[in-house]
Amino acid sequence: MKDRRQEILVTAYGLMGTKGLEEVHARTVAAEIGVNHATVHYYFPHRSDLIAGIAEYAQQILLEDRARFQEGNTTGREVVESELSLAEAYCRKQSRFVKVLAGLYVASVADPAVRKKVKGLWSIWLQAFAEGMASARPRKDSPFADPEMLMASVFGLGLASHMLDGGINAQDKIEAMLRSLFGSA
Repeated sequence: MKDRRQEILVTAYGLMGTKGLEEVHARTVAAEIGVNHATVHYYFPHRSDLIAGIAEYAQQILLEDRARFQEGNTTGREVVESELSLAEAYCRKQSRFVKVLAGLYVASVADPAVRKKVKGLWSIWLQAFAEGMASARPRKDSPFADPEMLMASVFGLGLASHMLDGGINAQDKIEAMLRSLFGSA
């Protein structure tokens, strides 16, 4: 039953994004859904399978969100600006995406399969920045003209924003990146 698997992933993603990696177990997911934990084990025999599934679901979310943010964009600059707008959205307190990424990273330290999926997420987003930058014509003196530097900065901004409960104004930081890249936000 595909719907049950999806329900498990949505619930596990939500748990990781609100309560952290340590709360993601078959029993806690099952309790949230109101099913026996054996149901979760049917779809995800081991915890590492469940966490890898969360990584796949996070990739799905990233791709869907990117499609929404990129709709109608035609220039490289518009692509980069939209990717940065998406990053800003992920910095908001109610967003769970960066919190899930942080949990997935922690899980990936001990699990090569999860690490591979986390690297896949990174690669997808990095590719979007690289493709946008190829035609955006950023200022050469901007450190963010390097897509890897931009991606690392975006990731760090997301982590810091959530760690400090919004104590960093992500919008201001994103606008500063845009000014550095293009001379104006």
